Amino acid sequence: MNMRLRFTGIMLLLLLSAAFTVSASGRKEAAQPGPADGTDQAAQVSVQQRDNKPSASSYPPEGWVTDIRDAYRIANEENKQILIDFTGSDWCIWCKKLNAEVFTTDEFKAFADKNLVLLFLDFPNSLQLPDDQVRHNQIIAQLLGVQGYPSIWLMKSDLTPLLVTGYREGGAEDYIRHLKEDRPDVSKDEAENFRLAFTDAIEANIGSLE
Repeated sequence: MNMRLRFTGIMLLLLLSAAFTVSASGRKEAAQPGPADGTDQAAQVSVQQRDNKPSASSYPPEGWVTDIRDAYRIANEENKQILIDFTGSDWCIWCKKLNAEVFTTDEFKAFADKNLVLLFLDFPNSLQLPDDQVRHNQIIAQLLGVQGYPSIWLMKSDLTPLLVTGYREGGAEDYIRHLKEDRPDVSKDEAENFRLAFTDAIEANIGSLE
């Protein structure tokens, strides 16, 4: 992700992003497994999992969008929150578990349909994404300081952050409760400063949100 972003306040985003990472008990989440170019987690992937590659015809998963501008527009039109999934869909063990145990369940789909716009930002090994999509995903990940996968960001429709989390045991019911109830101890000013910096950075590096 060695990209030069047209945004002088990038450190503000990185400093504030850590404040939104909480667990159900209010503690910061443990670090999630590393990125796609790491070797430790990749070595754990079985032959069967390596062969289970996403196909272009089923990509992205049903119900998910891949552009933050689309997520922003839909969320504002439908008065929903935005859930961003930073994932390595074809190699990340914990991403696969989160998908199987939460995101693909009927319970989560019903909750998301009423409350969320789902944004899928993938960093696959075996699937070649369009260059524009790769750049888009890298920019958002860099702005938010993403260092491991899965990283899950929950935001208001205006991109005010609510929560940063990852894989959690407990299945869909507990994950939904986590998304609805758990919040970091940050001030309104911190959240608003983050929103302003993040939206400015998106428009400077990706394009208009309007």
